[in-house]
Amino acid sequence: MKIAELLEPSGGKMTTHLLSVWISPNLRTALLSAAAFAFGAAGWSGRPFLNFMALLYPLVYLQSRRRLDTLSSALYYAGATWSVIPGSESFFGTGGNILMPLLIWVALLVLSAAPWIALYNRRFLPQGTVAAIITLCLPPFSLVTVAHPLISAGQWFPGTRWFGLCLPLILILAYRRLGTPFTLAVLVGASLAAHARFHRPSQDSHIVAVNTRFGGPATRDILSSTLQGQETAMQRIALTHPDSLILFPESIIPTWTPTHDERWASTFAQLQARRTGLLIGTTIPIANTQANRNVLLSRGYTERLSYVQRVPVPLGMWHFDDERNGFPLMLRYPATIRIWNQRAGVLICYEQLLVWPALQTLSRDPDMLLAPSNLYWASGTIIPSVQHVSAQDWADLWAIPLYEASNR
Repeated sequence: MKIAELLEPSGGKMTTHLLSVWISPNLRTALLSAAAFAFGAAGWSGRPFLNFMALLYPLVYLQSRRRLDTLSSALYYAGATWSVIPGSESFFGTGGNILMPLLIWVALLVLSAAPWIALYNRRFLPQGTVAAIITLCLPPFSLVTVAHPLISAGQWFPGTRWFGLCLPLILILAYRRLGTPFTLAVLVGASLAAHARFHRPSQDSHIVAVNTRFGGPATRDILSSTLQGQETAMQRIALTHPDSLILFPESIIPTWTPTHDERWASTFAQLQARRTGLLIGTTIPIANTQANRNVLLSRGYTERLSYVQRVPVPLGMWHFDDERNGFPLMLRYPATIRIWNQRAGVLICYEQLLVWPALQTLSRDPDMLLAPSNLYWASGTIIPSVQHVSAQDWADLWAIPLYEASNR
């Protein structure tokens, strides 16, 4: 279909003629907003077969003819992130008070839409679109915003790495020469070619990701015997897998202290003999502060080391103006760890939804992607599914196996 734009002599207002139908500016804004919301809601619904739709939002934005049209970006993120409302209500423990979850959601929409709105320039619309996409890939925006359209590049172009990330940007820059039909044709053609040559790498049978149902802090604080029982279950699981690497979820042990190393000493000795390594999600106190690090500890038949979560959840864990409490930002810490002569990329929970930490990790060319998470608070929401799809997108884009361990 051919769209022709005409300037009406009487009022000087731009209208759009779609075949024989005249579309007013306000109707255009409404249609773009509806399309953006649909792509956001479908693309981030947690259904893998719909995830590709997230990458189509920039094409919607390219149809903008005035700054008001760019409000479609807020609708895209509204459709993509509505699950933050019930999720944050449980995560922050607001006791049924929906005001705080709503405020968090609105702040997320404002931050996510700000680059799309601020960088709009009709004369340089493709360049502004790319600028908005890149801005949201970089700190500080990429540390506090989710549902970035480029994350679904792994769905479109698996195994293509940097090419798959850059191709949409190149096509957007060439959009005015190519037009919408040819741009879509190139995207679909490149996607078909990528899928034709892509085979998702098989998982190593000697790497075991353990999913648990230990619940959250509310269940852990009842009795110390409960925690000891959970640790005993973890030890029993680990000892049944000789010659293996066992991945446990994020924060599966609330806090790791020297006492734990003593209590686990005999288990570690047995694991050494069985050639079994452990990766344990836990937290470690930071000396002389009330702050902690969220880590993935390596024990047993592996080198003793830890991966530190670089980007904890804002507000709930990471307090922007207070590094002596909560979980400080750790962007300078290593993005991968070495295990058994392999480089393992790690994205802990919230990091799986962000572009910057993921690119930091994948740029090291890891041999596998480890994705531990603690999702007890998201029960009954689509957040676990969305997180899985995002982690799978990153792994597929780099053609590396994904190992997920989740606590519910």
